[in-house]
Amino acid sequence: MTGSRFVYVTYIRTTPEKLWAALTQPEFTRAYWAETWQESDWTPGSPWRAMIPDGRVADSGSIVEADHPRKLVIRWQNEFQPDLKAEGPALVTYLLEPA
Repeated sequence: MTGSRFVYVTYIRTTPEKLWAALTQPEFTRAYWAETWQESDWTPGSPWRAMIPDGRVADSGSIVEADHPRKLVIRWQNEFQPDLKAEGPALVTYLLEPA
């Protein structure tokens, strides 16, 4: 989907700090992301990957920007579904803003 752009807005009753933890800490991602967890040190340029409970890598990429707890940008590539992998990487931006 080269050139495609999707914007999703979700309101979650929490603080930016707690939401940052929910996006980056394995104990939270396992609870809310179908038992998967993410591995990274969350600094720009570092690798990132989402792990499936059976040990496969679901997605991989790198941290583009990390402004804790306001903004997280990840280059994201699916690794286990051939059709999705063929689409190439996406850039995912999380903006955490109090409302």
